[in-house]
Amino acid sequence: MCTIQPNYDTDPDRSAAWSPSWVVADEDWDEGAGRFVEEGLAPILDVGCGYGGFAARLPPPARWIGVDASSSMLAKVTARPAIQADALHLPFRDHSAGGVVCRNMLYHFDQPTEVIAEAYRVLRPGGLFLAETKARAQDPELVPSGYPPSTFDAEEAPEIVASVFGSGAVEVESWDGPIMVLPDRAAVATYTRHHHLPADIGERVATPLTLTKRGCLVWARK
Repeated sequence: MCTIQPNYDTDPDRSAAWSPSWVVADEDWDEGAGRFVEEGLAPILDVGCGYGGFAARLPPPARWIGVDASSSMLAKVTARPAIQADALHLPFRDHSAGGVVCRNMLYHFDQPTEVIAEAYRVLRPGGLFLAETKARAQDPELVPSGYPPSTFDAEEAPEIVASVFGSGAVEVESWDGPIMVLPDRAAVATYTRHHHLPADIGERVATPLTLTKRGCLVWARK
């Protein structure tokens, strides 16, 4: 398995190469944000918050704190507060958070369990951890053989989270369906770049291209 190297600061345009208009899934899907609010869990630490997309999904009166190591990402976050910090050394006390979120970022680490253990440390008893990740088998229309294994794919993510929280503490929500449509070759070229795919892959497909997205949310209760 390989680590997907982050290049948010060295190539910020790649990470920004994404259009919400491609998504044709349920607009009401909030990636689990509502659950934190329903349970009254606060604050919610969004580790690897990126541009703050999860904060935008949280209804008031949620208390969100963004954490990211990338200065380029944080420069574009409009939600506050947002701080620059290492996911392996969160600047928060033990048992100080009601929720910790790690969306599409654990595959950037050689040992994602170390990040999950740090999340466990800062969570209060009864708090919730949420990890989101892709499956290797997503985008079969573009990558029939599947993506190379990373350190945190949906295929193993529940087991990895359970190694820290315990198997009885873990819940999984999976998705598998035609969730995205790339309307033209320009969109395909942008998408392949965003996903570190060879440019010539996009030259062999017809558009509009419907993509089957696969992945999961992994919840864990402390």
